[in-house]
Amino acid sequence: MIVALALAAALVAPPVAPPMVPDGRLIADDAACYTIAMTRDGVTRPMGVTWQTITQARQDGRAVLKVVVHQRIAGGAFDMEDRFVLDAATLRPIQFDNFRKGQPHVSLRYGATRIEGEIHEPQGVRAISEPLSGPVWEGNLFGVLFAALPLEAGAELSVPTYQYDRGFGALTLKVKGLETVATPEGPVEAWVVDAGSSAERRADYLISRAPRRELGYRAPQGGQTLGGDCSALR
Repeated sequence: MIVALALAAALVAPPVAPPMVPDGRLIADDAACYTIAMTRDGVTRPMGVTWQTITQARQDGRAVLKVVVHQRIAGGAFDMEDRFVLDAATLRPIQFDNFRKGQPHVSLRYGATRIEGEIHEPQGVRAISEPLSGPVWEGNLFGVLFAALPLEAGAELSVPTYQYDRGFGALTLKVKGLETVATPEGPVEAWVVDAGSSAERRADYLISRAPRRELGYRAPQGGQTLGGDCSALR
């Protein structure tokens, strides 16, 4: 009887966990400059900057969070800007726009049942239309999204995403623990979060414990640290 019960239990499908919903209340307005560094042959050198702003606003009668992430590397040889409009409570995407050297590259609008938009490719403009079977988050948003999650030592989290190049997937996270991080304002206690969309695309993100704020990230190929000169991007 015990064996039969065990076999029956094994045949019952495990419950499907609901998607991890970020808490937008943890995210405050912010404007920060980060220095981008790249590591080659064991040597790490600064290569550019990221200017990131977070602003609470209202759009079409609803509370939203507007996030702008502008990266410039090698004096403008690489120049990319991401603009996000997110639901203020859950950080679910409403709009996403990507610019390359100031020119439109991707434009997405997230509805209740479908993602609509377009991508500018060398051969022309391609329409994007993807049905939604459940909630997803923007696959190009990292540190701000991670800062809104329930971080604690040992936590393993997964957030379903859509990314215009890779389609549907998930960002998976594991919280390694706490670390004291040097910042321009002084030492800050931060969560170290191993995160990424695949085994090859991973980095340790540093998220201050309180208040929640992205301090940067590090990976074998380089990283990003709080501080720098973003006057050309402001």
